[in-house]
Amino acid sequence: PLVIYLETLDQDDAVDADHFENIQSTNWNTVRFKPPPAKSSIGWRVEFRSMEVQMTDYENAAYVIFIVLLSRIILFFNLNFYVPISKVDENMANAHKRGAALNHTFLFRQHVTPERCELTSGGNCSRLHSDNCDEYQPMTLNQIFNGQERGFPGLIPLMERYLDKIECDRETRAVVDGYLDLISKRASGELMTAAAWMR
Repeated sequence: PLVIYLETLDQDDAVDADHFENIQSTNWNTVRFKPPPAKSSIGWRVEFRSMEVQMTDYENAAYVIFIVLLSRIILFFNLNFYVPISKVDENMANAHKRGAALNHTFLFRQHVTPERCELTSGGNCSRLHSDNCDEYQPMTLNQIFNGQERGFPGLIPLMERYLDKIECDRETRAVVDGYLDLISKRASGELMTAAAWMR
């Protein structure tokens, strides 16, 4: 449902984005596009809205760092994670099922790099694929986060390549690697998710 207050019903849409925000916020469950405020130079923003509060500060820090690194690899490697909203809805339906982290698959883009290229171990782009870049395939969270032997490289390996490329200092890398290890093990099932632990 849309929430519209009487005093904001009649607005100049060229000046105020409230109507747009109300409508578009009903479409996206996990990512939200935020238009620039009127008379501002900050530009469009993307808001990740997919996390719940975890049980410990360490876990919360891990997921915050993961999201920051995700935004960095998208920009650094020019990755394309676009998924049609119908597939997002399908994924959300699966995500709400009990044990979804280990027992269900999620439609995910097969090729995320530009021009059907694949990132090599050095983080460079090499043309490998001739099939359709807009194809999606069902993947487990383990495959999405940790990668496939032949196929999608995985979010965490992409983050590790990024950290190698920017020559992250040793102390920071040790902390970040601990966070990524936690998330990797949750995705693979080696560590329980918070939901599984609470049950």
